[in-house]
Amino acid sequence: MADKQIIKVRIVRFFIIISFLVVTANLFRLQILQNEYYKNKSLDNRQISKRVNAPRGRIFDRDGIVLADNQFTSDITVANKCLTIGGPDSTLTRLIDWFSLDEQKVYESLLRQQKSNRSRLTVIYNASMSELITVKEKSREIPLASVQSEARRRYIFGDMFAHIVGYVGEVRQSEIDLEPENPIYLSRDNIGRYGVEATFEEELRGQPGQYLYEVDSSGRVVGHKSVEWYPVLPGQDVQLTMSIDLQRSLSELMAERQGCAVAIDVNSGDLLAAVSNPGFDPNMFVSGISTLEWDRLMSNPGHPFMNRLIQGTYPPGSPYKIITSLCALSSGSVTRSTSFKPCTGSYYYGDRSFGCWNRSGHGDVNHTAALVHSCDVFYYQAGLTLSLDSLHDTANILGLGQLTGIPLNSEVAGNIPTTQWYDSHFGKNKWTRGVILNNAIGQGEILATPLQMAVMTARVASGNAVLSPRLTVSEPLPPYESLPFSSDDIKWIRTAMTKVVDIGTGTKAKLSEINVAGKTGTAQTPHGEDHAWFVCFAPAEKPEIALVVLLEHAGHGGTVCAPVAANWLTYYFDWKKDRKAAK
Repeated sequence: MADKQIIKVRIVRFFIIISFLVVTANLFRLQILQNEYYKNKSLDNRQISKRVNAPRGRIFDRDGIVLADNQFTSDITVANKCLTIGGPDSTLTRLIDWFSLDEQKVYESLLRQQKSNRSRLTVIYNASMSELITVKEKSREIPLASVQSEARRRYIFGDMFAHIVGYVGEVRQSEIDLEPENPIYLSRDNIGRYGVEATFEEELRGQPGQYLYEVDSSGRVVGHKSVEWYPVLPGQDVQLTMSIDLQRSLSELMAERQGCAVAIDVNSGDLLAAVSNPGFDPNMFVSGISTLEWDRLMSNPGHPFMNRLIQGTYPPGSPYKIITSLCALSSGSVTRSTSFKPCTGSYYYGDRSFGCWNRSGHGDVNHTAALVHSCDVFYYQAGLTLSLDSLHDTANILGLGQLTGIPLNSEVAGNIPTTQWYDSHFGKNKWTRGVILNNAIGQGEILATPLQMAVMTARVASGNAVLSPRLTVSEPLPPYESLPFSSDDIKWIRTAMTKVVDIGTGTKAKLSEINVAGKTGTAQTPHGEDHAWFVCFAPAEKPEIALVVLLEHAGHGGTVCAPVAANWLTYYFDWKKDRKAAK
């Protein structure tokens, strides 16, 4: 009996020890071996993670003046379900009523946001303090409304830099889906859509980070701490070569005129000022543009979204005679003193009459006088001594017919036709050599952008064959490579361009203390009155700046463009003098 009792005690003791060992082993596994796992599981029940967007890099002018930055704003938002097929719920109805909102505009905006799969819809962007206080005070009456704060892009000077700086817009779902495993963007993120904002998107956007927020049992945030799973890396700043002072001056001179103007430093290639009219205010796109505003911009016959500097292609007109002259001088078919048949106001080739802009004629002119007074008849005859392909090659050397390389989206190359081009468009032997008469004066099928014309002017002024526009100060300075033309011929071109302003067609660009070299142009277009051109550089003896002004359907370049150039060059040299004195 006693032995049985002892056995029972030993069995019980054995099970107690085994149970203790099992419990101890489990405690060891839970608290030591799997501590991190269960710690994280616990955190998951009382913490939520939130992605934190990186502040977007700023954009500066050459002197460090901010052109685009970020401004923290607060929006009043509602849950997506507040707007259903049945209409708005009580939360949305109250917000519209309290703040006297335009019901139709609110619905239109919210429907557009719903299409972007947003979980929350913004009712009031950049809400005022009184609106924010009202939402906080009456939160029980509008449980599905909340205040969300975020950094929003701000364009300090509105439309003044619109075509260069560009704008950001909300990312599209198709763009999010490009990286399904590790998306770069999430809903409501902004992405560069135009200009510098788009070209330098990778540098400007930065890298988002992650935060953990502590919540109570109802999911209400009660605290937070930073967990650097992905540290926030702010976007890089971008500094442009442009000057706010020079840009403002050029914008004011261009006023409401349709066209564009651009100024380039002939030594560095720095883009100093660039205006395209009409423009738009990029701030409209930051919070989402309404359908009404979008339709108004898109229906504008002036095409405000077109950057005429790099997307507008125009017949270059008489400024192209610079290329014809250099091509003819290089080939030896024409000298600097050559004269052809006198200009009587027109020139007959075959059975067709080609007119001169001066219907009375220029009479007997040599090469220099022909360039100074822009005699078309002289250049018709000079063109007949050349080949299409040699004209094309000369134009290419001076930057026409190819991209300038400026880091802006949607630049076009224009067109400098060759023999092959005419064969492909009209058929072999289905066009006549007469096309070269129009080409020689910058008409016909020749098309160039205003920025290309500025490059051409700057290369003639500097003698640098590889000079290209620089948009940011971080871009390398262009190396120097001499133009493959006689230095005497280049000098002659510059001298003739100086005479254009002194005694020729560009006298309205003349300055009292500084010599300006230029070339006027009047380019025919089938879509209305002629386009007006003026290309120039100054000082003529030691060039610093190249300027191009194009006014669409405005008539003669010497009449309408040359005065704009004169006024801006006056401002530019005063600006330089003031900066030098301030140092």
